[in-house]
Amino acid sequence: MSDGKARPGLSHKVSRYALEPTTSALTTLREFLRATLVSCPGVEPYIQDIIWATHEAAKNAVVHNPDSGEPVDVTCEVRPDVVVVEVSDKGKGFKPPAGTPEAPEPEALAGRGLFLMHCLMDQVETCSNKRGTRVRLVKRLQPALS
Repeated sequence: MSDGKARPGLSHKVSRYALEPTTSALTTLREFLRATLVSCPGVEPYIQDIIWATHEAAKNAVVHNPDSGEPVDVTCEVRPDVVVVEVSDKGKGFKPPAGTPEAPEPEALAGRGLFLMHCLMDQVETCSNKRGTRVRLVKRLQPALS
């Protein structure tokens, strides 16, 4: 991680998005993330991983809480050495698996979300209870080679 000192040319950026709880709103979320990340130095090689992991977390929040009606909150924080995305909902919660989920069967029609998040990101934390779920996704940025 970082020694706490900012590297030249890199800044700290926080963006927030309130996602309507519909699967059709996921396209707008992906566009929001791309617009947020594309201007940040050092993030370009990781943009697709961050977008797809966030898409999976948000899709789970929408699909598994059809009666919630509450927006899904997405926060994207870009620091000099890491990107942290948090996806929070106010749904009924679930019991997250301990550790990294196993790959689903190739024929499975669902159940890939958490597995993909773990594959695409460096760290995935899930906190869930009856008042909602928060998924924290972390992608470490490698310093550019001189």
